[in-house]
Amino acid sequence: MGSEVRNSELSSQVRVVGLLGRLDINTTEVDAPVLQTALNDSAAGVIVDMDAVAFISSSGLRMLLAAERNARATGKRFALVRTKPLIYKIFKVAGLSEAFHFFDSEAEAVNALSR
Repeated sequence: MGSEVRNSELSSQVRVVGLLGRLDINTTEVDAPVLQTALNDSAAGVIVDMDAVAFISSSGLRMLLAAERNARATGKRFALVRTKPLIYKIFKVAGLSEAFHFFDSEAEAVNALSR
């Protein structure tokens, strides 16, 4: 379905990427470059708003894991916010819940990214 990118209202150093709909092999081809551009354009890191994500496949997990690794390699932070319980369960089952920083709100994530 796509994604939308904006500056965080809480920190000019952080970009927020809102992912929408299904994160699968069809959408990751569009969303991966959006995440990379957001990382390149941010000073501190990227927050991914997962609130509108209805489904995530292994392709979606790989895309997010690659973005998190890219962020870490460039000294930036990467966080997921508002991840629904069913989507979080997929991270947990895949053994990836510890690979990401999950927060309930953008404010919590910005606070963590600012440290």
